Amino acid sequence: MSTPDAGFVKTHSEVADALAEGRPVVALETAVLTHGLPRDGQPAPDCLRADGRVAELIGGTPAWDADAPLNLQAVGLLEKAVRHAGAVPAVIAMIDGTLRIGLDDRELEALALDETAAKASNRDLGPLSARRASAGTTVAASMTACRLAHPAPIRVFATGGIGGVHRGWSTRPDISADLKALSTEPVLVVASGAKIILDLPATLEALDTLGVPVIGFGTDALPIFTAGLSDDLKVPHRLDDARSIADACRRHWTDFGQTSGMLIANPCPTEDAIDPHRMDVLVDAGLAEAAAQGIDGSGVTPFLLSSMISNLELNPISANISLLISNATLAAKIAVDWPDETAPRS
Repeated sequence: MSTPDAGFVKTHSEVADALAEGRPVVALETAVLTHGLPRDGQPAPDCLRADGRVAELIGGTPAWDADAPLNLQAVGLLEKAVRHAGAVPAVIAMIDGTLRIGLDDRELEALALDETAAKASNRDLGPLSARRASAGTTVAASMTACRLAHPAPIRVFATGGIGGVHRGWSTRPDISADLKALSTEPVLVVASGAKIILDLPATLEALDTLGVPVIGFGTDALPIFTAGLSDDLKVPHRLDDARSIADACRRHWTDFGQTSGMLIANPCPTEDAIDPHRMDVLVDAGLAEAAAQGIDGSGVTPFLLSSMISNLELNPISANISLLISNATLAAKIAVDWPDETAPRS
């Protein structure tokens, strides 16, 4: 069930009730559902082993159906992780032209199986809505949805990795709208840094130029998505617990009147991370092949994922799911620790 908001924006009743009552809510994007992870069935990823960290984060070893769509099962695990940590998940997507903040199981399954679903950034919301289209939402579009949630904005959002400055930007200025959204939308984004296909030093510099606080969670370095950490990419700030991050948000927005988002860089769990040097070699080869085939824009990431899966020595799906669940859990913990705005300032 959904409650009417304004125009073509609707907030699911469970999410709306939680927001009205001041209970913790975590937004989740769906570009990973429509364009990031495979739709076919696959064996359980290694990260879901019974003695692994993921099982702990979701409250036990998850059931896994090797014949069911991997993308749908993965997003279900994210919702479970958010609930296990004490928050309400709000899966964001466009369904038949309406921006939905919270989906039920039937809607989520339909989107997961919809091979015609678009990939919506914030620039695309109006045109896609006019076409009555369905789409998975990127970081930028999901942050816009967080602001439009009814009856109050959603402050905490979890994703895998943000978009950024693409390689070769000096000759072709390809820069993700995620960066502008981070500079203008007051939402806390928990992500495992940026994807290795990007120009990472340029992405970090752009965040600095745009005035976006980047905080390493238990790290001084910017995570490289599934490839762990690089000591060459230093973040300006580090905080080691959810309560400190929540307090930093309050000070950023309430006490100091800032309007930008904030980026929490949460590394991929060490036991599931991929060696960055091996990943870099495969990404370079995959990008070259994508260019040779004329693949660009939103088609690059799924092409790279497919090419890596075909390499018997490297399958990034397990690391991807592991970091997604880790980020959803951290986001929920931050939302749970969100300070009472009526409490005295310390």
